[in-house]
Amino acid sequence: MMRTLSKLGAAATLAVMALTAHAEPLTPSEIIKTSTTEVRQDIADNVETYQNDKDALYAMVEQKIVPIFDTTYVGKVILGRHLKDATDEQVQQFETAFKDMLIHTYADKLLEYYDSVDIDVKPARIDGKRANVDITLERNNGKPPIPMTFSMRQTDGNWKIWDIKAENLSLVLNYRTQMDSEIKRAGIEDVIKRLNEGQLIAEAKSPDAEADKTDTP
Repeated sequence: MMRTLSKLGAAATLAVMALTAHAEPLTPSEIIKTSTTEVRQDIADNVETYQNDKDALYAMVEQKIVPIFDTTYVGKVILGRHLKDATDEQVQQFETAFKDMLIHTYADKLLEYYDSVDIDVKPARIDGKRANVDITLERNNGKPPIPMTFSMRQTDGNWKIWDIKAENLSLVLNYRTQMDSEIKRAGIEDVIKRLNEGQLIAEAKSPDAEADKTDTP
């Protein structure tokens, strides 16, 4: 049984299969609902190609999933207190390096789990330019369903995801804790370098992550 990044990380991996970009502005719930079929179908149609050509898989994730995430905002939230000390170039480099690291980390899990869950999307709860979309991941291996929430914000007329919560644990805030520790220890330039070289893999940890290291969704 393969080790997952953690309960939260694995849950977010499964949820990412529900995401892709659309030319026309959609409501928060429509983004999740519509994209579920598209991404899963893409992987099903090309599963052998993606298994043998990971670059093709990463390119698909880059094209279809990344555009509906507010990566600029996410990068700044994760940098947190270090944002004021970083140059504009460092902020952009961190955003790109962190995004690419996530693509490689989660795309592999997407390929593994694309046909092992059913996704139930609830109506969005919209408050001005903020929205939350609750979903339930129904796992086909007999394990309990995973409730999740996509936190979204409206920017340039489009709804974009900036956080994913599983069992009330924030993916972004967990990453911020990890990156804060690494930047304090080695500096932002070193963190960017290690992210680019694949030497630093961000891991979202739940309190009981250690107990779940051998658990698969």
